[in-house]
Amino acid sequence: MQQKASINALSRRSFLKSLGVSSTIIALAACTQAQPATTVDVAAAEAISLELWGWWDIRMAIYERVANAFTADNSDVTVNVVTLPGDQLQQKIFSSIAANTGPNLLKMADSTYFRMRDENILLPFPDDIFPESWIREMYPSFDLDSFGPYVLPTAASGTVLIYNKAMFEEAGLDPDTPPATWDEFIEAAKALTQRDSSGITRAGFVPSPEFPCLSQVYQLGGNILKNSGDTQTATIDSDEVQRAFQHYADLALVHEVWDPTFPGNAESVGTGIAAMTEEQSWIIGEYAGTYADIFPNLGFAPNPTPTGDVPPYTGYKSTVLSVSALSGHPDEDGASFRYLEYLYKTAGKDAFWELADLLSSAPVRSDLVNDPRLDANPALKVVAGVVPSQKDPVYLNEDLGTAWTDALSRMAIEKAPVTEVLAALNTQWQGLLDQRLSKYMV
Repeated sequence: MQQKASINALSRRSFLKSLGVSSTIIALAACTQAQPATTVDVAAAEAISLELWGWWDIRMAIYERVANAFTADNSDVTVNVVTLPGDQLQQKIFSSIAANTGPNLLKMADSTYFRMRDENILLPFPDDIFPESWIREMYPSFDLDSFGPYVLPTAASGTVLIYNKAMFEEAGLDPDTPPATWDEFIEAAKALTQRDSSGITRAGFVPSPEFPCLSQVYQLGGNILKNSGDTQTATIDSDEVQRAFQHYADLALVHEVWDPTFPGNAESVGTGIAAMTEEQSWIIGEYAGTYADIFPNLGFAPNPTPTGDVPPYTGYKSTVLSVSALSGHPDEDGASFRYLEYLYKTAGKDAFWELADLLSSAPVRSDLVNDPRLDANPALKVVAGVVPSQKDPVYLNEDLGTAWTDALSRMAIEKAPVTEVLAALNTQWQGLLDQRLSKYMV
């Protein structure tokens, strides 16, 4: 696998949190916007200059190459790609929209996508350029019903088991046969754990700080909410959620293979003080860049499931969104959609392969899901293999994520009873649902 520059330069977690914006700010921005305009013919117009904004310079360089190729083929349109640090983009995008000076095109983040869509800041794709039949054929795993025709995916980040093959060999485990069941996982974690008189010096496992054990909830056939029309009911106190949290808490309290005071999973696995973790596949690029010395020792496999069989879902995944057109530029909308047609259709295959590879995520275009380049990239091949069997909740509330991780810490550090902690978390989650802060979640 080609080593990539570190995502740590702008971590996904910190950026997505910083990109969260209040509905008041978005509503203010939306007040200045025109309603979605119909596509206009710009073929005979004088040269139009479009702006595409996004973050993370390495990724935006791919979009810039597509923009330059588009401009070379379309002398009447120039696409200028503007890359901003995540915190600056978060502040500038909405103030510029409110001032009617925003960009024509925006690399979307799932933390703001739905609110921008619902406030008519995003333009729907014209049916003549992006027919629904084409979208469903080209992106068969994309939840078009939930996202709507305003954006298409770059790739899908699936949850995988990440383990240190050298440590497996040292512990007498077969690195080519990673654990497939929960019991096998526990036994492997025990064999991998090292300790001295001070406690654990090498953890057999460390969890993700981002919705740990959510994959196990889905594996057990559970969910964390129930949708019934416009009513959302929290189900964090369900048997499936309790079993999933108990499984993780027991790794620390009963099996003693995880020390809750250890650093996060990226640092713990990357510095060799932990042997296994489960995480969204985007983190693979961080290991390759930030922890390049240990990366060759890492193996990747599907998540262990309760019995080793494929349950309703093997874990959770997240859709990586690409570019949307923004309202507020009616005279330039036609040019914006000509660029998007070029991006998603004409230049799409190779550009979207590069983006998937860069993000350590599975390509989801139908002409890439079986691409032979996957065979040359073992990590990406595993990710591509698990994504079809994983659930995409579409939108995960950040406030819930913080409370979710805190709940596991209470169990593992304070030894608080699982039922007590989850009852409180369920009440907190219901409060968020009542505020309609996760109305898009499935």
